[in-house]
Amino acid sequence: MAKLPPSQKISLEDFPDQTEWIGRLIEPINTFVERLSSVLNKGISINDNMAGAILTVELNGSWPVKVAWNLSQRPLTAIVGNVYLSTGATFTLTTAVQVQWQFNQSGQLQIDGVTGITPTSSAKYKVVLECKAG
Repeated sequence: MAKLPPSQKISLEDFPDQTEWIGRLIEPINTFVERLSSVLNKGISINDNMAGAILTVELNGSWPVKVAWNLSQRPLTAIVGNVYLSTGATFTLTTAVQVQWQFNQSGQLQIDGVTGITPTSSAKYKVVLECKAG
């Protein structure tokens, strides 16, 4: 898909016979077009522009882990985007990491388990989840 063409600003000079009132209309239109162009040219974020959230959850081997869900729509996906040790120590993943999750009766994202890592009370992991709702 192609990028949006550069936006052109509307100016008072474009409407020489309407200068008394058109200025109040032009400014909000130009501002809206600039912001919309910015968002549509790789400025969309999941948290601000989509029904979804990026959540960082600490796992310590105690299940379930309940995470607040602040959207009105239920989550449909919870994809692991990043995994790191809570201490910041480096490690090497040997397999893909996935979470087993559900949307519980209390309206929370509930993580019931994880594959690919073994969190414990002494080896805590943080997982960054990309969650989308619909």
